[in-house]
Amino acid sequence: MKNTMKSKLFMGTAASIATLAMLATGGMTANAAETYPSDATQPDLVNLLADYDNYYQPSNSFDKNDPSTFGKGVVKNASVLKNDDAMTQNINNTAAKADDQGDGTTTPAKQQQRALIDSDYRMDETLPDSLGPVLGQYFTEGLNDGSLPLTKSLLVVDHVNPASGYNVSLMSDYLDTSVAKVTFNHPRPFVDRTNAGYVAAGLDKSVNIVRVPVWTSADGTKHDAGYDGFLTSGSFPSGHTTYAYSGGIALATLVPQLGPEIVTRASEAGNNRIVLGVHYPLDIMGGRIDGEASNTARWSDAQFRSSKLIPAYNELQNYLAAKCVADKHASEHANNYDTVQECVDNLGANADKGYTNNFVDAVSKKPVSDRQSAIDVYTNRLTYNFTQTGKAGQDPVVPEGAENLLYTTFPTLTADQRRQVLAASEIDSGYPLDASSEGYQRLNLAKAYSAKVTVAADGKLTNIEFGQPEASVVSDPNSKTVPVYRAYNPNSGLHHYTTSADEIASLVRQGWNYEGVAFQSAKADAKNPDIKPVYREYNPNNGTHNWTVSKKEHNDLVKAGWKDESAKDPAWYADSKGTVDVYRLYNPNSGEHVYTTSKDEYNNVGKAGWHQENIAWQGSAAE
Repeated sequence: MKNTMKSKLFMGTAASIATLAMLATGGMTANAAETYPSDATQPDLVNLLADYDNYYQPSNSFDKNDPSTFGKGVVKNASVLKNDDAMTQNINNTAAKADDQGDGTTTPAKQQQRALIDSDYRMDETLPDSLGPVLGQYFTEGLNDGSLPLTKSLLVVDHVNPASGYNVSLMSDYLDTSVAKVTFNHPRPFVDRTNAGYVAAGLDKSVNIVRVPVWTSADGTKHDAGYDGFLTSGSFPSGHTTYAYSGGIALATLVPQLGPEIVTRASEAGNNRIVLGVHYPLDIMGGRIDGEASNTARWSDAQFRSSKLIPAYNELQNYLAAKCVADKHASEHANNYDTVQECVDNLGANADKGYTNNFVDAVSKKPVSDRQSAIDVYTNRLTYNFTQTGKAGQDPVVPEGAENLLYTTFPTLTADQRRQVLAASEIDSGYPLDASSEGYQRLNLAKAYSAKVTVAADGKLTNIEFGQPEASVVSDPNSKTVPVYRAYNPNSGLHHYTTSADEIASLVRQGWNYEGVAFQSAKADAKNPDIKPVYREYNPNNGTHNWTVSKKEHNDLVKAGWKDESAKDPAWYADSKGTVDVYRLYNPNSGEHVYTTSKDEYNNVGKAGWHQENIAWQGSAAE
């Protein structure tokens, strides 16, 4: 992020007061055991997808011990399922047209080959090209040579399931769709659907699909669509699509610089299930909802986020930054995020030199050739040419916790502000599956990941522009004050203050807790005698910072060995006629100073043993 933003005036919370009090007595205590609440509280997919019953009503759940129970039901909305069939046939048949890779029937064409690869259920095969050729190659090498163990654990494999023998990753394999599949009990496109009520509703007994032949790729891997294994396997929702979106949204969180491209690649992986003819669009839409709900559950689990997500983020960003600098695709910045962003810009990975494909059908409508076309294709796949079956024009609905899907993209926005970005990027209401989805059907993550967000001093979002080459948060240019952000490091127990959105965002992405805008500072004004510089010093011995308006204190600390971090420019400016008191406290155990506008926090932390050093300077009121 290149610019600053503004948020609500920070007020001390009970959590931060308790944290400060702990520091007075020696610090924090780590959890004795690593457990994740989200493991035991998976999203209820049957309820999230219940709107499907308005289109197809199963007569019973499928009992795997009794094959005769499979695929029995009634068509409730023939027009919706007719479009489901038509789009399935169009996408499948279009991909089967001969090209320079194959004839589409005896040897797979290019899109069919990609669909077969995606069917392998391996994120390390599906996701690399979403980063573009150069970064994608770095990513593949890092997964293979052991440089990215935390990333691999999250996306590809963490352990082997002793019961099944399958590799299991912490995120991509997190959500189990089996209960939903047997509950909705809907047959695949290529099987006889007479018992499912299709013929009685005037629809075809099966969809006229082209089966994609078994194919061995150049590396010797055999890829098989597995048609025979789906004869008594429910189509709705798509498990492969759930897996693709879970992995894709996870990688978009680790590499937010390319969020739109990554989730569009995930949407292609879902669409490729239709290319193979083993799923319908409604199955893919259901799988996308599952994937979004899956990541929301994981990202909203603070323990999982701090133990697994943030470490993997830091690992991958550090790895990509080092690779980019070594190969001269970027210069080294103060933080890895900006280094990777420069690399993305220089390589064109967020433009026409990144994730692309030339596949066109009745839904995608255009090739993916750059970021905007990727967003357009992603958006088209949110609805798959269905007409609205529910009420259009309803107010936006953002699922609880979904704001965490933008956690690393917009770390300096509050949860409420991130929810506003999601609401502004939503598609219209009323499309199939919307009614029960709690808002997941409407989410347009490709669009949300590309936003430039303008924030006023009072925390209101005054403008959101989508389709940008870089996600960013900027201050309203009409503001007369500058926000000072506050973040807390749960490992060291230290707080940090800065007017730099880049600096605070980098810290939050690394695992610091964002505590909002501590106060508003004044803008520089050499002609105003009331505007005074605030100096910043750093103690290399214990890692603490100090901020002061006292030139003498500043000079004394620098002489004592503190690093002058305001030699070029002050940390910010205070206004002696400001109306907001900024209090200063000192921890004699850690040597840290903390600044707050909350008199309650000042008093409570003082009672915990901190030295109260009165008012440090005057802040400005948010306008």
